[in-house]
Amino acid sequence: MTWTIRPMRSGDGTAMQRLHQRAIMATSDAYYSLEERQSWAFGLRPDQYVTPTSGHFDVVVVDDLLVAFCDHGPDEVIGLYIDPDFQGRGIGSALLGQAESRMRGAGTSFAKVHSALSSQGFYERHGYRETERTTHRSRGGMILPSVRLQKQL
Repeated sequence: MTWTIRPMRSGDGTAMQRLHQRAIMATSDAYYSLEERQSWAFGLRPDQYVTPTSGHFDVVVVDDLLVAFCDHGPDEVIGLYIDPDFQGRGIGSALLGQAESRMRGAGTSFAKVHSALSSQGFYERHGYRETERTTHRSRGGMILPSVRLQKQL
């Protein structure tokens, strides 16, 4: 399988919304209940995926199919999602590595992420360490447990 990382384009919103919802809904019941996942995925719309003014929004494409994305600012990973059918193939690691490289190049000393509990292991395998157990309000209004992590670059 060959994949390519490229900047997000204006026409990617619908594909990004679908993959975002698929990734959320595929999250294990061990981390979030069905009701919590539905609240997390609630209200996603194609027009919400726009090029950030102070960061980067990259996507991964396999044979014209958008399978992953990573949104990051100068010192924070804002969102990194991979279609469940394409997880475990190094795509997330490549996206995270690119984001960290940009952060390092911008002079950032620490990268941070506010993560779902289900993604904590991924970030820890890449050198991130938990700094705080916390919560966030989902788009559907539920308060969901989450974790903040950081990594020295």
